[in-house]
Amino acid sequence: MIGAWSDGDKKYLETEDEVIQADYVVNAAGLFSDDLARMFGDDHFSIRPRKGEEYIFDLSVKDVVKSTIFPVPGEISKGILVIPTAAGNLMMGPTGDNVEEKEDLGTSQDGFNRVFEGAKSLVPSLDPRKIIAQFAGVRAASDRGDFVVELSPQVPGLLHLAGIESPGLTAAPAIAADVPRLLEEAGLQLERKENFNPRREGVVRFHSLSRVEQDALIKRDPSFGRIICRCESITEGEIVDAIHRGARTLDGIKFRVRAGAGRCQGGFCQPLITEILSRELDIPVTAVLKSGPGSEQVRYVAKELYDEEVHKA
Repeated sequence: MIGAWSDGDKKYLETEDEVIQADYVVNAAGLFSDDLARMFGDDHFSIRPRKGEEYIFDLSVKDVVKSTIFPVPGEISKGILVIPTAAGNLMMGPTGDNVEEKEDLGTSQDGFNRVFEGAKSLVPSLDPRKIIAQFAGVRAASDRGDFVVELSPQVPGLLHLAGIESPGLTAAPAIAADVPRLLEEAGLQLERKENFNPRREGVVRFHSLSRVEQDALIKRDPSFGRIICRCESITEGEIVDAIHRGARTLDGIKFRVRAGAGRCQGGFCQPLITEILSRELDIPVTAVLKSGPGSEQVRYVAKELYDEEVHKA
């Protein structure tokens, strides 16, 4: 989005391709929700970004703890936790540092030292050699010290869902249920969509099936018999299904089916997944992205590189 502004009851959002006019706007822009609010002329809250570094272990330590372990909470954070994830990995963190840059996703030696010291005080057996990935996220903390779920007091028809910090995932269904009420309060005439289907077809997790179920699935679709990610036992069929459901990048595949999330962090499977994305999306491998624009993983294919070197000679 390039810009946004308000003109009476009308609001406008400008993209690279068009200007969109709206009577009502739901501001769910996360870290940039205060920036968007100001574009419309509302300055009654601000986002104060707070970075958290976290570190994840491989599956060899998945049985060390069975539930999340909390220390005594601090003033701005719950402290350093030891967290068994839904996928089975153990995670430790996060830090809680106020930062200036909303896109500061860097990790640091100091951050690791603080996280590991805190986690080890809870679980002394943790071994740093088992860590396979490190990452940081920035929480969209507000200057209110709480969620901002309300209609703008300054711009009619502007609904803010801002300042959503780490409990936001748990709170999301309740927030979503409240949105129609708030929009109706703002004047929007709501109509129930009679053909709305709230159910989503289940996703196949090949490694969790019984041998009998696996054999039956492979007979129906042989692509489920080809393991692409060895660390997580993810099949080609699962990756193709994820692409058909909307995955368009290597990270999109990783988030949906965990291919590339294991011990080798994609060292073996990333080239194979790149080829599958290229085939299914009908794009050259040089156009396959890790996450977004500018994250191409392949610059040349062998023939292009050879032709270029011959041309230089």
